[in-house]
Amino acid sequence: MKRYISVFFCVIGALILFASCGKKALIDEYGCFVNYEDALTNAQKKKQPLVVIFTSQGDDEKSNQIISDILKNSDFATDILKNYSVCHADFSQNVFGKTVTDENASSAETKQSNIYTQVIQNNYQLAMLFNIAEMPAVFLCTKEGYVVAPINLDMVTLAELKALLEDNAGLVEEYNAMVAATNKGSASEKVEAIDTLYNATLDEYRVFLLPLAKKIPDIDKKNQSGLCGKYIVEVAEGEALSAYSRGDVETAVKKYLEAADNEFVNNEGKQECFYTAAYLVAYSGSDDYEGILFYLKTAYEFAPQSDKAAAIQQAIDYFGLIVENAE
Repeated sequence: MKRYISVFFCVIGALILFASCGKKALIDEYGCFVNYEDALTNAQKKKQPLVVIFTSQGDDEKSNQIISDILKNSDFATDILKNYSVCHADFSQNVFGKTVTDENASSAETKQSNIYTQVIQNNYQLAMLFNIAEMPAVFLCTKEGYVVAPINLDMVTLAELKALLEDNAGLVEEYNAMVAATNKGSASEKVEAIDTLYNATLDEYRVFLLPLAKKIPDIDKKNQSGLCGKYIVEVAEGEALSAYSRGDVETAVKKYLEAADNEFVNNEGKQECFYTAAYLVAYSGSDDYEGILFYLKTAYEFAPQSDKAAAIQQAIDYFGLIVENAE
């Protein structure tokens, strides 16, 4: 597989919008949006870069420093909030406390509790999308939410954060130009622009580009760019992993098989689809070893000289023995 199993749970949010938390945007005590969609909407409205900050206040010293030295700084509003749309996803006990109400709570209090419950659910999903390994973490994104760069958290002062964001201003402009190019020119030019943006983005953050990649087969119906196959497989992977994370192995496998059946997908792409289908079935704990073996053999036959062929042959040998012993 091209991505680790943990990404299964990350793809969901890239293919569907985060659930709404209400009509009015929630702002925390530092002036940051607490819901990603609100911050994203604001970024697009004001044409500002998006900054996403993850903290776990009270649980680690670094998060406490980020909040104390940056978010609580009296100049945070003028130095950061004025120039960036900021989403602050905090996983502190304080935020969790807002989801709890007692039996005598009013309808307004219950409604507010439900909203914060949704906020936390959204932010957990967001943390998985950003592939967060530890708190705190800061990311600089375009106004569309495409990740430009993770921000080095060796800094703990507002001045240092401001400087780091400004140092990346040129890169943001480059990304903005690449994003703008996806809406200009012929079908092939638009597809190539999406491909350029995709290749410029670090692999772990390409999940945010899947909705854009999903448009490619519709933009370039005749595959004049020669890139449709690549993104048909990419989108199939996203949809399959989303289904798999819900426990729907059958739909996950179906997505890969549909992609493999597409005329624009080359033999190595078809191999990837069948190999991953076999992997999903096996990883799910299924004892359909003959089915797994069929997918593996089909994958191998599509591209016996590929870099992955040797590994596939080893898997064929392994499951072949299982089938033989079962007989």
